[in-house]
Amino acid sequence: MVYDTNERKLPQETPLAYGSLTKEQFDSEIEKGMMDIREGRVYTADNVEAEMKQRQGYPQEVK
Repeated sequence: MVYDTNERKLPQETPLAYGSLTKEQFDSEIEKGMMDIREGRVYTADNVEAEMKQRQGYPQEVK
């Protein structure tokens, strides 16, 4: 499958809204995030910025 890099699509899933969650659902979502942190699935702001620039075709910065 070929993707057009200029095409932007909204996620298929509806984002979770705090007000629509039960306490148990909220706790579960927080635990998922904490598990991501414990397992190293995190990104620095610099990583996110670099990825966004790369996807948008900005030239790489020379340091």
